[in-house]
Amino acid sequence: MKERTKIAIKTKSVISALLVAILLSLCLTPAVLAAPEQPLLQISSVTFNPVTVSPGKEFKLVVTLTNHGDYDAHNVTLDVLSQSGATDLGVFSMVGSGSHFYREEILSAESTTIDIPMVTSPNAEAKNYNLNLQLNCESSGGSVYNFTETVGIVINESESLSIIAPDRFVLTENDKGITPIEFEIANFGSNPVRGVQVSVAADGVDFTKNYQYYGTFEKDDNDNFSADVTTAEPGEFPGKITVKYMDSFNNERAIEKAITIVSEEATTPTAESGEENIFQKFLRVVFGIGA
Repeated sequence: MKERTKIAIKTKSVISALLVAILLSLCLTPAVLAAPEQPLLQISSVTFNPVTVSPGKEFKLVVTLTNHGDYDAHNVTLDVLSQSGATDLGVFSMVGSGSHFYREEILSAESTTIDIPMVTSPNAEAKNYNLNLQLNCESSGGSVYNFTETVGIVINESESLSIIAPDRFVLTENDKGITPIEFEIANFGSNPVRGVQVSVAADGVDFTKNYQYYGTFEKDDNDNFSADVTTAEPGEFPGKITVKYMDSFNNERAIEKAITIVSEEATTPTAESGEENIFQKFLRVVFGIGA
């Protein structure tokens, strides 16, 4: 009798433990949300063509709409409303077809893609902008559903810095017997840039200075680069000007310009010509004549 009592107690304990385990598992298992019994439109992805959106350039905002509801969505419309915080599109403008887009239907659990052609203002500041969109659709029974969405658009800087230089530098000696070259760097962009550095190189040409660091260029800043050059023999020497800098998004940028240095005669100074230049300078200062 005692044995039976022990077995019964053990059986009840095991059953109780199983019930507790089942209840705990039910509490800890996350609830699976069923799809709503209606169309449910959401933006599942946003891409851009071209990938980089720049000031003053056209681009396509490529929006993928997905119907997460149990019911098909009919007469689907997408409207581009405004830039967040503004009453209009701000630095954006529509191109071509306007701001209203239509799809006949999006079946349950399926997607469709809409290309939205736009253009940015040339004066747009490089930063992130939010755009408000409105989605509308109907069920097969005629019920109307509305969904609001916001997408972010990052406007990157265009090439802020410009190299203002001729394609060909024809070397000409000045009154000191040296042959300088000079060109300009300017920031025509809408944002400051940092770490500006300039280098110049050409095979067969020696520069008294082939590199210079400038630091920060504010909007509309400009500065000059100049150096004296010499060549061992006459000819045309292809070269390159390179400008490197950091834009306002901390992206490393580099621009280049191909140049040709034209030397009509050898410009390498000699010791003899150096002595003559000193004597010529003396005559020019004292007597106002040249040798």
